[in-house]
Amino acid sequence: MVLFARILALPVSLVLIWWLASDADYRSDNIFALPDLAFSLLLVVAAFLPRRAAVPLLTVGFYFGSGVITVAAFERLAGGDTGPGVLNFAIAALYLATALVLSFKVGLTSRPAPQP
Repeated sequence: MVLFARILALPVSLVLIWWLASDADYRSDNIFALPDLAFSLLLVVAAFLPRRAAVPLLTVGFYFGSGVITVAAFERLAGGDTGPGVLNFAIAALYLATALVLSFKVGLTSRPAPQP
């Protein structure tokens, strides 16, 4: 599951970082520019970290990203941009499902603290 999460973290994140770096209009007209950059950088960095550090950071990044993308999807739908809005909802659902699976995986594999 962690390999799947690492792979899933890259496509959307790298595209968003590329858009933010190369398209001034996208940066200036986008209220989601800073949140997009924040969760994208978090996911890209987490994808290349060792497993112990990657799992919690990927989990946080996917939760954060699913929230940002969901809000963006509602904004697109409100503006009549149905196709990209539905695509955003699909990406957000995939991010949320991945975060939930990673959360349960961490909860099931972590050991309780030793009792004194």
